[in-house]
Amino acid sequence: MHRRAGFASIGLFAALLALVLTALSPVALAATSASPTPAATAAAPTGVPIVLGVIPDPSGARTKWSGDQININLNLNGADLDPAASILNVDGKEIVLSSPASMIELSPGNPTLLMRWDQPTFAKGDFKFDVALFDTKGQPLQVYDEKTGKTADTYSWEFKSQGEATGGSLINTEIMKKWFWYIAAGAIVTVELTVISIIFACIFALFGSLGRLSKKMSFKQAWERYQSREYMVRMVLGRIPYWLATFYTSLFRGTPLLLQIIVIYQGVPEFIKAFGLPDTYNPPAFWSGVAALSLNYGAYLTEVFRAGIQAVPKGQNEAAWAIGLSGWQTQRRIVLPQALKIVIPALGNDFIALIKDTSLVSVITVEELLRRAQLAGASSLNNFSTLLVAAAFYWALTIFFSFWQAKLETRMARDKAREKEKGKK
Repeated sequence: MHRRAGFASIGLFAALLALVLTALSPVALAATSASPTPAATAAAPTGVPIVLGVIPDPSGARTKWSGDQININLNLNGADLDPAASILNVDGKEIVLSSPASMIELSPGNPTLLMRWDQPTFAKGDFKFDVALFDTKGQPLQVYDEKTGKTADTYSWEFKSQGEATGGSLINTEIMKKWFWYIAAGAIVTVELTVISIIFACIFALFGSLGRLSKKMSFKQAWERYQSREYMVRMVLGRIPYWLATFYTSLFRGTPLLLQIIVIYQGVPEFIKAFGLPDTYNPPAFWSGVAALSLNYGAYLTEVFRAGIQAVPKGQNEAAWAIGLSGWQTQRRIVLPQALKIVIPALGNDFIALIKDTSLVSVITVEELLRRAQLAGASSLNNFSTLLVAAAFYWALTIFFSFWQAKLETRMARDKAREKEKGKK
């Protein structure tokens, strides 16, 4: 009864969390689109940047503005933009920037132009902004406005400020609503990373554990028992899987996961280049992340699988040999199925941990939950609100998968108890 009540409580809590997240979600997704609509792309000639949105945003719910910076979300649309050459005018007067305008990379197709200045600062009032863009050759660029569907020499908009914003509230529900579905798309990538990585990790762990268990005796014991040089040579060859498995687990358990992600992401293209292969062979960032996560978790699961195999009673092997099964048949049909039941709790725990560790691949531009929250925070100038949305998703995913892990463990414990009862009879 207590366990059922616990499951009910978890389910109720997850449902309440889902309701809260749903309440924050907007009806329309257009404001959070990371790329322009196909119609906008078709209407804008190639080489003409497309403006997707601005801060301060005249159409948004925020009525205050910091008064010392603007953001312009762009789709470059093939334009060779020089951000440092951009010119800003406020109310017809050119603003001297404190540092050259720069680009914040939200994604390869959706960078944000950032312009900051020290003086003057603007507080309450009506302001008109004009931004002129230039390419790397110093030639002016025309700008396409996605909302109006028009092309102009400069991009202009007006904003009525109700006062100076001093960073806004720490938690801004409007920003959470606006960017909810953009961040939510990262949850799908997070789950994909987790599932694919844990599958490959189990494969690495299985071969690693078999390699670790391939060592039957030491060289000294083998020489004392057989006194044969030929047997010693065969033993050296047979020890290779053990050495490889030991090297693998030592390397990936002894170095940080973040370092492994960066090395694989940056190192594989260098190897491909060294072998004279074209750049098209370079793996996408997603699969570089999968490789690093799989190898790292596979190294830890190797010892889990090894312990699970060793936990199977030796009498099972002896019984299999007695009925004429080979070593591989014994492992595949008798030992491994029983070992899998033993390692499932530890495997489930690692799966839950992997959900959160996928956030590390954000450093190689994989747009999972954390990466999207960071990009949304950079664009909205309120990182805390967008990170809270990501945290809620991580928490909800953890609760969801922990619930089903507990259900699976309960079912397996029930089956094990039933088997014991049958054994007594």
